[in-house]
Amino acid sequence: MKEFFSILLIFYSLLSQNALSDNEVSVKKIFEGLDFPAHISKNKFISPSSIFVLEHISGQIVEIQNYDNKLQINQNVILNIKSLLTENENWEQGFNGFAFSPKFKDDNYLFVSYNNKKNQIIISRFKYDDKIKIAPLSSEAKLLIIDRLPPVSSDKPEHNCGTIDFNPKDNYLYACIGDTRVPESSQNINVLNGKILRINPFVEDTSEKNYKTVKENPFIQLKGKPEILFAGFRNPWNFSFDSETGDIYIPDVGSEYIEELNVVKYDDFNNFLNFGAACFEGSYRVYDKHYEDALNAEKICLKNINNPLIKMVEPKLQYFHDSLIGANKNYGNSIIGGVVYKNKDSIWHNHYFFGDLVSNNIWYLDTNKTKNYIGINLLFGDDLDLGLTSIAQIDDKLLATSYMGSIYEIVLPDKKNYQKSIYNRPIIYSKLYGVDIMNKSSEVIYTSESEFYKLLVKIRKFKNKFFGQ
Repeated sequence: MKEFFSILLIFYSLLSQNALSDNEVSVKKIFEGLDFPAHISKNKFISPSSIFVLEHISGQIVEIQNYDNKLQINQNVILNIKSLLTENENWEQGFNGFAFSPKFKDDNYLFVSYNNKKNQIIISRFKYDDKIKIAPLSSEAKLLIIDRLPPVSSDKPEHNCGTIDFNPKDNYLYACIGDTRVPESSQNINVLNGKILRINPFVEDTSEKNYKTVKENPFIQLKGKPEILFAGFRNPWNFSFDSETGDIYIPDVGSEYIEELNVVKYDDFNNFLNFGAACFEGSYRVYDKHYEDALNAEKICLKNINNPLIKMVEPKLQYFHDSLIGANKNYGNSIIGGVVYKNKDSIWHNHYFFGDLVSNNIWYLDTNKTKNYIGINLLFGDDLDLGLTSIAQIDDKLLATSYMGSIYEIVLPDKKNYQKSIYNRPIIYSKLYGVDIMNKSSEVIYTSESEFYKLLVKIRKFKNKFFGQ
């Protein structure tokens, strides 16, 4: 008995050292009144005390001054492309991404992604004018014009993605293009849809186009589009880089079943990586199930799966939709990418933070421990109504945007509260054990969100009304 209490005391001591704490993470609303903010950045060359926020619907990049003190919005918007945007009212259409040039001190360039009036996906460059404090529309230089593929659904012009970012290791511009609701396009290396692209937008001779292809892009060797770096995505909204290593963190929004997070080391970028959309949803094989998002994908999936050069990548983290496992589980239905937090004075240094738009959950992944990937819950969605669209680091602060018009600061505690993070909270792993059963079956697993399931509910109600239970 004495030995038992000694062991218990040692165990309690270890838990205490591992940071069980009464400290709580908190969320502070630091700004509101924006029009669907979807991305935050900083530019010390324009203003060291401002943040720059993309307004997805109104098509603006607005400057918020004194963001870490008394906030006020600068009415002198630095870029307004509203007149260039599609007039489609679908909420996925609009101003989708922007990034300041890593050479901004010398070139004053900012790069953007948007849907034009023809519903094409445009990646462009604008030049900021120091004298008038804006980037005029007349400075636009288009880099890429990407068509939506037929068949185009008139009521669902979705899955544009549009996140763009510069990798700190090579200064190339990376851009995600969604499958534009044509799932099999993700596997077709002769189109840019459903891919992450890598280009060099800094060219001396602009007589033909405003970028150069990167010769190391692997799918060139397979006679694919030279801009393609990674294939096999549905809608990888808000991918991001580790600012020190250049490693990439890519969420991909699922359709019926699974949300997933992919992590790729920088040294592995050129290895013909295919992340499986239209063939797999997470680890679940869907190309032979013949549901809506895989109807025309079987032939091209089998071709790519059997190609010895192409590597089909398993997610590092994945979780089932609530519509499949029950809403009381509260994982979510739409993953939102985030940021690898950097602050060597913080216990959260090298932790990747990400969330879910639907459930409002926020998780973290300790990138120092990559042998076993585990997403630990930081904020539980039942207690929140955030409407997450992005998570970013500005200075030492962790900020989040909400489609409801607000910017939040996620105030991280000094210690990790494992007890609260784990007890009755959703934890995310790399393996979903239910997928093994699903993959062994040739049947479609219908979810509460599927059209077929909704039809069955209507039939059941009709039967009960007229024929009894």
